Amino acid sequence: SGMQTWLKLLANPLTLLFPYDWPLTPYRRFVDLSLWLDEQIRVVIARKRQQGAEDSGDVLSMLLHAADDAGDRLSEDELIGHANVLFVAGHETSSNALTWTLFLLAQHPEVMTAVYEELTDTLHGEAPTIVQLEELNLLDRVIKESMRILPPVPASGRLVVQDTELGGYPIERGHEVLFSHYHTHHDPQIYEVPERFDPDRWLTITPTAHEYMPFSAGRRMCIGSAFAQMEIKIVLAMVLQRYRLQLQPQLKVDPLAGITMGPQNGLPMIVRPQDQRFAENRTAVRGKILACVEM
Repeated sequence: SGMQTWLKLLANPLTLLFPYDWPLTPYRRFVDLSLWLDEQIRVVIARKRQQGAEDSGDVLSMLLHAADDAGDRLSEDELIGHANVLFVAGHETSSNALTWTLFLLAQHPEVMTAVYEELTDTLHGEAPTIVQLEELNLLDRVIKESMRILPPVPASGRLVVQDTELGGYPIERGHEVLFSHYHTHHDPQIYEVPERFDPDRWLTITPTAHEYMPFSAGRRMCIGSAFAQMEIKIVLAMVLQRYRLQLQPQLKVDPLAGITMGPQNGLPMIVRPQDQRFAENRTAVRGKILACVEM
């Protein structure tokens, strides 16, 4: 899709190292695709305006009606910029989190069995209410552990606003600092046996906001974190009640880290009606995933 290609170009070192608007360069493709995405967002905004002035409660409506203390609304460019950020942030991240969680559950049938029992005892085959979502404690721990061991965003950056020193290294104002969610989540000083998928570790650990940060941390953390967690929980609750998912045998799984981190070639799975035969789920896998997760 256009969004996936845009994200790949954004993470392409050639785009960053050679920002020249020449024909056939990654940077030219990135610029052209950025303009195309802006135009798509512009069309959506125009369509929303044609529907009337009423605030219907969705994010785009709220942006259209947002105003500062002086009563000034967002400009057209500001609207497009904010809408793009929200769209990009929510497109790949949630899908990758869902993908990795389904992968880990398929490879850990004992956990999947317990999750299914919790879902059926609480939901009885129905869609969860807001109150019931709060009762799905094991599913909550599974999602937390999935986003710890395979974070959908592997790293983030921050702009240094004042001269400082970190670990004995001087860092000047205006420089950008990158920090790795993935390596922090796999630090054995923070998490015991970090490569092991163990949702029950969350019964006893309370990492700080900078030790567990699937949505980054601080004032610039993801503004959609609460929505994303609810979205992931609802989708898993519905899918896992209805279907049993199993990886294709001998599947090669290579995590590809860029702006987001997902399986390089997707994650083909066999989908069956939910028959609770979870012991048959686990299959042999190959690839770089074996360095990330203890199987």
